[in-house]
Amino acid sequence: MIKIFSLAMILVLPLAAKAEWEKLDETPLAVIYIDHERIAKNAQFPTVWFLSDFKSKNKRGVLSTQVLSEFNCEDKQRRTIAFTSHEKNMAAGKPIFKSLQAGSWRSITEDSVANKMMHLACEP
Repeated sequence: MIKIFSLAMILVLPLAAKAEWEKLDETPLAVIYIDHERIAKNAQFPTVWFLSDFKSKNKRGVLSTQVLSEFNCEDKQRRTIAFTSHEKNMAAGKPIFKSLQAGSWRSITEDSVANKMMHLACEP
C-alpha cells in the first residue's frame, strides 16, 4: 500500500506546479498559496496542497516549496506527507529536494497559517 502511494505521489508532484494557486496568507518571509481544487476532504485525514513562495533564497538556494499536508481535524494536528523545494519562485525551476516520507504529527496553534488550512480542509 505504501509503495502504491509513493508511486502515485511521484507521478502527482510534477503536476503540482500546474496548480491554480490562490494566496492564503503572507508573512515577512513568504507568501503562502493554497490550491482549493485539490483539497481532499473525503478521507479520514483530509489533505491540502500549499506553496510557500519565499521573498529571498535560503542557504540551499530554495525560493519556493510545495507541501502536501494531512490534517487530523479532531486533534487539531497536521503532518507533511510530501514535499518539494525549488530554485525558483512558484515551484518553477529545478527541484532541489523531494521527500515522500510522512513526518510526525504536530499541534496546530490557533493564530497560524496551518490553522487557516485546517479550517479549509476540515469544514464540511
